[in-house]
Amino acid sequence: MRRLLLLAFVVLTASCVPVTTDTTTVATTSPTTVTTTTTVPSTTTTATTTPEDAVRAQVDDLIAETEKVRELTFLTPPTVTIVDDAGLAERVRALIAENVDPDQIARDTELEVLLGLVPEGTDMLTLYQDLYSEQVLGFYDGKTREMVVPATGAELSAAEKVTLVHELTHALTDQHYSFSDRSDALDEEQQYDALSALQTITEGDATLTELHYVSALPSAEQQAVIADSLGQDTGVFDAAPKFIQQLLVFPYNAGLSLLGGLWSPQDGFRRIDEAYVDPPTTTEQVMHADKYADREPAIEVQLPDTPIDGYENVEESTWGELLFNVMFAQILGQDTADVAAGGWGGDRYRLLWDGANVVFILHYVGDTEQDAQEMESALVDYAATGMGLHADKGGRFTGDSYAFVTRDGSDVLFIAAGDRQAGETARAAFPDF
Repeated sequence: MRRLLLLAFVVLTASCVPVTTDTTTVATTSPTTVTTTTTVPSTTTTATTTPEDAVRAQVDDLIAETEKVRELTFLTPPTVTIVDDAGLAERVRALIAENVDPDQIARDTELEVLLGLVPEGTDMLTLYQDLYSEQVLGFYDGKTREMVVPATGAELSAAEKVTLVHELTHALTDQHYSFSDRSDALDEEQQYDALSALQTITEGDATLTELHYVSALPSAEQQAVIADSLGQDTGVFDAAPKFIQQLLVFPYNAGLSLLGGLWSPQDGFRRIDEAYVDPPTTTEQVMHADKYADREPAIEVQLPDTPIDGYENVEESTWGELLFNVMFAQILGQDTADVAAGGWGGDRYRLLWDGANVVFILHYVGDTEQDAQEMESALVDYAATGMGLHADKGGRFTGDSYAFVTRDGSDVLFIAAGDRQAGETARAAFPDF
């Protein structure tokens, strides 16, 4: 279910620093030279310094400032495009529409409905488009190596400069560590938990860099950044399901927390540079810094073949501590989520799809048997509360859909299906549970 949120970050690495936007388009061709175009017809002027010249000079200054703060130098000239509100929203919507498979949206939505995370009939594509149009205040396109950021006119505001620093950091670190290519590879291999973990490095780094930049601004400009942030419209975000809110902010907040512990006045960004080379491989490592320090690996889990007539295996990956946490938090509360998800050792899930219904199969392994007991208890409550099912015999839950929960030692099996017979067929593939 994280696929659509991850997609946007694979396509565009975004800044969520609130900014008000309005007018010009600028493309930089070198750290000191900017080629300018505009979103409105250009007019002849006899002024010695044009608005485009002013933007060009500010972009050059911010490139140099980003290199200084981040302690890296651009290997090739960065490209920056500055757009107005409408242009930014259009670019975001176009990128999402271009890279989203309608069939994938349908099955992801069906899974989220099945799990009780969104109401039936929810238009997830429109929700994500509206959410990113509201929340994304600039982005770095890893495919084109282009930064797209907003501006109000000839003079960049303090908050607009912060957004540009954030995106310049992405462009700068991508040149050195090629995180866009690695993200694409993880996405192609359906390694979604590892992809979420990598994104905390890229977003945490850009957020930390912008905070260092802001801390050096004059007090008046710092206050201007805060004022713009407080004035940002968050209506779509506020109305979104809690799990979406948490997934959206996770790479920024968790990444800043993790990398903030790696930065020091003595070493600067050195250990953060090392994190690009050896990033966390699970969201568990991100959420527990000691497990990243120890490079604690996930316990490998293999699923047996689960053929179901009429169904196709469309996705197989790691659910991860993050997804357990956000789904439990929305339905059962954050305290229960932290306990149940916190003992994660490893898992494997499979999603099957017949064009209308999904079957979700998940084999979880806890660090200890107690961890597995806590996971089993949470899943039992989840099936009843989140999915609206009633307990049947032998670990089954029935009603408008189907669920199955059982435990063997430190292993837990969870199956959810829109069709009971399909769920029973999946369950039969696990005779040892």
